[in-house]
Amino acid sequence: MSRTAIPGSGKKPEKPANHERWVISYADLLTLLLATFVVLYASSSRNKHKEDEIAASFVTAFHGTPPSVVQNSGASRGILQHQPSPIPKPVEAPASANSKLPKEMARQLAAEVLSLQQLQLKLTALLQPLIDKHEVSIQSQPLTLTIQLDASVLFPSGQATLKPAAVTLLHQVGAGLKNMPAPFTIVVQGYTDDKPIATPQFPSNWSLSAERAVSVVQLFVSDGVSGTQLAAQGFGQFAPIAPNTDEIGRAQNRRVVVVVHAPDPTVK
Repeated sequence: MSRTAIPGSGKKPEKPANHERWVISYADLLTLLLATFVVLYASSSRNKHKEDEIAASFVTAFHGTPPSVVQNSGASRGILQHQPSPIPKPVEAPASANSKLPKEMARQLAAEVLSLQQLQLKLTALLQPLIDKHEVSIQSQPLTLTIQLDASVLFPSGQATLKPAAVTLLHQVGAGLKNMPAPFTIVVQGYTDDKPIATPQFPSNWSLSAERAVSVVQLFVSDGVSGTQLAAQGFGQFAPIAPNTDEIGRAQNRRVVVVVHAPDPTVK
């Protein structure tokens, strides 16, 4: 007796293979390419006015102010003018007036930086023996050059009269400063340790530090540096860079600092 085949007991017929799956990957690829080209086009569009603002901000940031090793002082002039200032928010200006400003500032900035670099190379070669002895240090920022000298190199203890060797040394420094462009400023700062001094000539450390700065300024004037570029400041014992707890620290605090500062390119 033949058996009747039970319906559904056999294998189901396989569906034909889908040969159009590549369309999905192709569509994804086209979407990514479109997004890439949109981003490239957007990044290629330049805002000239915004670029000018950024350039002006960079120049102002590079300008800085002479670095000071002292904290804020309550004096009327003090050292606040030598503290680095934050980048000011760019001031909106007409595009026509702002379009030429960055190029002019860039040229002035390059010339000022070059002048300071040349001065730094000259003074480094001149003061190298003292630099090796850690009696002199030279630090630079984009538009500021700072020369720090131990007071023992320049003055006898408790006096403001330059040593003969210091006179010879500073004459060479003054020869380099004399060649700085007229808008540059040169500030000589005097500092002492915290040991009190009370003599007929110097009733306080403040007067001693100020008189020492004036002695250096007067020597630079005799070398031909314009008096309009020079300034003397005395900070006494109120700006230590080391603890006054031992002789090593006090020796570091007795110093004279010469700050050479380029003009602000944004100020006309």
